[in-house]
Amino acid sequence: MMNLPKYLIAPILALTVIACQQNKDPKTTDTIAGAADTTQPDAAKATDTAAVDLPGDKPVPLVQLIVPGTSIGQTSLNESSENVHKRLGKPDSGDAAMGKSISVWYAGHDTTGNVTQMYFSRGQGDDETKRVKQIRVTSPFFKLNSKVFAGVPFKNVSGIYQLKKVATFTDKGSNHTLYDDTKAGIAFDADDKGIITGITVHEPGREAASTYLPFFSTLKML
Repeated sequence: MMNLPKYLIAPILALTVIACQQNKDPKTTDTIAGAADTTQPDAAKATDTAAVDLPGDKPVPLVQLIVPGTSIGQTSLNESSENVHKRLGKPDSGDAAMGKSISVWYAGHDTTGNVTQMYFSRGQGDDETKRVKQIRVTSPFFKLNSKVFAGVPFKNVSGIYQLKKVATFTDKGSNHTLYDDTKAGIAFDADDKGIITGITVHEPGREAASTYLPFFSTLKML
């Protein structure tokens, strides 16, 4: 090492340390961003702290967030079925007819566990891609805010949305009522005890119960 005056050694060392720190920072950011599409929901809770300010006590991480008329977690309305199936894997069950289809995923492939249901429809004109038109979840992992998610009393959504009773259906021997805020693009189904059993996001202005293929064959519009 060439001889340098002592008064220059300290500044040079300081600049070297700063440069090393700057090289490390992008790696941290890229790691979090790159893991967003591949991290499983349970693991994502520990890494994704981005939040949206909604009514409630605590912010909800984006990977868990329900946005009326837009998305649930990482799945968005009008996203292609190809992208969804690539991310979530092969559905456990489903149905299809007249360019429409339903895909169903059970947590752990257990039909008694939480379920994610999606309704797809082909576009009009030259667009033959099947796209997400409705998403329904029963897992409390997904939340509108810290107080509204599946499993809590239906009264928790009182005053937040303009909900109208639109249909009834039975599931696994239990009776359920579907409430929809058509303009906002959000619907809730609740059981006889007044507990939210599922939350559905749909396109604003389109009724949750008016799909060609309903999520439940027992659905009766009111």
